[in-house]
Amino acid sequence: MLSFYPGPSKVHPEALEFIQEAFDQGIVSINHRSARFEALLKDTLEVLHAKWNIPANYTIYFVSSATEAWEIVAQSLIEKQSLHLYNGAFGKKWAHYTQQIYPQAQSISFDAQASLSSVELPSLAEIDTICLVQSETSNGTGQTISRSHYGESLIAVDATSSMGGIELPWKEADVWLASVQKCMGIPAGLGIMICSPKALARAEKLGRKSHYNDILLMEENRKRFQTHYTPNVLSIYVLNRLTHLLPNLSVIDAQTRKKMKIWEEFWHTNANWGLQCLIENPELRLPTVLALQGDPTQIQLILQTCLAADIELGKGYGDWQSNTVRIANFPSHTENDIHTLIKLLKHEL
Repeated sequence: MLSFYPGPSKVHPEALEFIQEAFDQGIVSINHRSARFEALLKDTLEVLHAKWNIPANYTIYFVSSATEAWEIVAQSLIEKQSLHLYNGAFGKKWAHYTQQIYPQAQSISFDAQASLSSVELPSLAEIDTICLVQSETSNGTGQTISRSHYGESLIAVDATSSMGGIELPWKEADVWLASVQKCMGIPAGLGIMICSPKALARAEKLGRKSHYNDILLMEENRKRFQTHYTPNVLSIYVLNRLTHLLPNLSVIDAQTRKKMKIWEEFWHTNANWGLQCLIENPELRLPTVLALQGDPTQIQLILQTCLAADIELGKGYGDWQSNTVRIANFPSHTENDIHTLIKLLKHEL
């Protein structure tokens, strides 16, 4: 099956070779406190820094998922109060999860057609952490992240549907988090957190070590090129091999945007089908997930037609569950994949 589902989605074809390689070389059986694992982790961190253009003083950690990273932010970094800005289901979930730990956490929802910079903010005097969603998978919005709007607050950003697929302004935030089953093109089961020196300084100031995944414990282990708990060694290995294989993120970014233009032009040309981009402003569309809005009956026809041809698209999510379809545009999706789907749509609809 060819999957355009926006996560988990199509895996890089080379991943199968690397998984077999990991079995053949005994990678899946190595001890995570061994010299062999330390060498693997060291190389993985170095190649991610190099290929993704991550600042040298930002640190990378592996966790189980982006959802776990939400909890880590709350447990290790929020001092007194956080503010969550969101325009979709996943940002809303992040705010909800944080409120289970900090009931006083504030949240502001804004329209999917609006930008983060247009949101009217409350006084930030009591806010020490701002939580933002750069890539909102539920509606296909992609936001510009800028420190200038948020004073001295620590900034944490969910980039789950964009990290590894487009260039990100690393220095504009202190925590970036994502999972691997989207733009990184490997099976689910691994999350990534990227932290600034400011984030580590906040963790040291708070000095919390009451949870197994506190950042201080994560950092102590990272310095030894280890992880704080038994990690998904197979996924780390596959991510390592893929990152070495793929071009620099600046090249991938250009490829991603080129492919999205193919999609936007196709749906504009075939407007008679009654589908249009959910996000009206092209500047606010996420280059890695295209959300299309239309009559629920037409949406179901497209989903069913594709599924019958062994192609899976993303159903609508949250407030847009019945009247949208979502199409992933991740690095694993080739232009040939796109034209295969376009050919099917032209022939069947």
